[in-house]
Amino acid sequence: MRTHYVHLPLIYDQWQKSYGRDFTTAILPRLLSTLRKFKVRKSSLVDLACGTGTLAVTMAERGWKVWGVDASPGMMEEARKKTRETSLPVEFVLQDMRSFVLPERVSLVTCLFDSLNHLIRKRDIAATFRRVSDSLTPGGYFVFDVNNEHCFRNVWVMSDQIPLKDATLVLENSYNVITQIGRSQISIFTDTHAHYHEVVNERYYTKEAIEELLGRTGFRVLQAEDFNFTGRREIGKIKTWWVARKEIR
Repeated sequence: MRTHYVHLPLIYDQWQKSYGRDFTTAILPRLLSTLRKFKVRKSSLVDLACGTGTLAVTMAERGWKVWGVDASPGMMEEARKKTRETSLPVEFVLQDMRSFVLPERVSLVTCLFDSLNHLIRKRDIAATFRRVSDSLTPGGYFVFDVNNEHCFRNVWVMSDQIPLKDATLVLENSYNVITQIGRSQISIFTDTHAHYHEVVNERYYTKEAIEELLGRTGFRVLQAEDFNFTGRREIGKIKTWWVARKEIR
């Protein structure tokens, strides 16, 4: 099962900015508020499915020692460009989040922008949670978001055409309520008449299923809150914000 992007890295940052602000800019206040609320001390973190590395770089600029992990070579290439001429404490590692291994444990793991929804089998979610638990120091925190059912039923049935600097991005989305799997058919048409296509699948998981898997892998849930990060109140609360702490044994 392939869970990483192949062609989207070419225009990923442009696509994010087409909404007026990228996801890191939109989600950072919530993340920082969470760290303050639970008194998470500034130390080291892993950003799983880090994409083009914007959040990893942002947290490194704030004094965190950061590893960015992603399974997409294209995403890794774009991420490394952002730190090539800096001395920021961030390292990008090409690994799958279901099996990643790092040289030391960290105090915080983040996995944002519905990255976990890309894992369409429960056993893959469980494998990822186990690796997160193994990578955390006792009492460490796991902060992530997922697309909730409202998102899949109301947003993942829409299509969109997005003009970019040198290309046009076309998204054709659908959601199967039986399998609970959303599908986004992504087409990129460049100004040089090149055409790229890939399919992204995401699965909806209930709060009960996620909480059960977290408990099974050594976590205690501290927060599971639906929210809207877009600024468009009319679309409702389309994501769930999770905060879990690794049990101290």
